[in-house]
Amino acid sequence: MAAAAGVDAWKKVPVHTTTICEGVTTNTWAREWRCKWNEENEKKSLTQCQQVLDNIVLPRLRNVHGLASVQRIVCGECKDFKIVCKMGLDAFDDWASMNYEPEEEVVQALMSIEGVSQIQAQTYAITPVLGPGRT
Repeated sequence: MAAAAGVDAWKKVPVHTTTICEGVTTNTWAREWRCKWNEENEKKSLTQCQQVLDNIVLPRLRNVHGLASVQRIVCGECKDFKIVCKMGLDAFDDWASMNYEPEEEVVQALMSIEGVSQIQAQTYAITPVLGPGRT
């Protein structure tokens, strides 16, 4: 059983790193899709943002090679809804070459939700500094 766990270890902790500048390295990149939702209609826009995650993002990314995680961030105070897709460096480059599929569909779905605004996408280095996955 231990051997089987070792075979899939590459899925858990990316081993390649890149140097951004002296003293700053990363082994993972993230693509974030974010927007603002509002409180109207018992937070209906937030409910619909969650449906975008459940019905578009998760099914399409579930089996993407090298996907480390998909996280959802919701801030009730500033009304942020964020989806963060984290991958190792090599897998991320492959995904970037496919225009971050399903990004176009995610953005279109968010744009169609009444009460959602400030839809944006951003790529950044995301690196654990304490705990599993440290470089």
